[in-house]
Amino acid sequence: MKWFVPLLLLAGCAGPLGALRVATPLTIGDQAFTLRSTDKASADTHRIQSAIAKATPGLQRWGGLKEPVTVYIVDSHDDLETAVRRHGFTWLRAWGRYDDVIFQAPSTWTTKDEFVEQLVLHELTHCLLFQRSGTRDTWYLKDIPLWFREGMAISTAGQAKLYPSLEDSARWLQQNPTLNAFRNGEELSEAQSTEVYGLGLHAFEFLLRRYGEAHVNALMSTMRAGGDFEAAFEKVVGIPVERFQKDFENYLRLRAFRGGSRRRLNAPPREGGPLRYQGTE
Repeated sequence: MKWFVPLLLLAGCAGPLGALRVATPLTIGDQAFTLRSTDKASADTHRIQSAIAKATPGLQRWGGLKEPVTVYIVDSHDDLETAVRRHGFTWLRAWGRYDDVIFQAPSTWTTKDEFVEQLVLHELTHCLLFQRSGTRDTWYLKDIPLWFREGMAISTAGQAKLYPSLEDSARWLQQNPTLNAFRNGEELSEAQSTEVYGLGLHAFEFLLRRYGEAHVNALMSTMRAGGDFEAAFEKVVGIPVERFQKDFENYLRLRAFRGGSRRRLNAPPREGGPLRYQGTE
């Protein structure tokens, strides 16, 4: 996650974020948010407010947010790409970090509140993971791999239908035996994001089925107490990440999941495309 470091300066006053002069405070239980938008974004602000309120139960599953979060709503996809300094990612809809999220105005990419609600919960799950795994000064040093970050967010947000099935992921793994989506997820996601994110979803849910939610919460707490993801994973789960990867890959290759839906791997994306392939996610 060292590639996050240059992004820590993005939430300043320059660029698209500097134009977001309307501040809307929001408190839900003990969690505080500030939504920042332009004058013309009131409808989008309302939709995201509503989605944040609905995200609370999903966040509480993992202990809830520890810090207030600033939510930026930019007017266009170009503004989003400029703000996060990643260009050519046409499917990108949002970008979440330790205590802020940048959303492309929902009105520019979907009419369905369901997709907005999923995206908001997805992004706030990233914030929660970073807050519970480190401090403002250490979260980006934990080297949390893409498969875990995205798998946790997709699973929590209920976005499985947007990604390949277990059968499709098993087939993709067999067709690409030299790829290491665990180690090289960042690089692979630029060209094969749907496949890499789908693999992350299934790996995370495999982790949940085998070890339970308590181990995920303990993993975050152990990282916050010191050390990076790999060290915390081995301490909490009891095996190295590499061993877990092999176990999961065997689970797919042997079709131990015993079937599953067979949505075509190259099926066209649903409205809006993959809701976010982040970067900080």
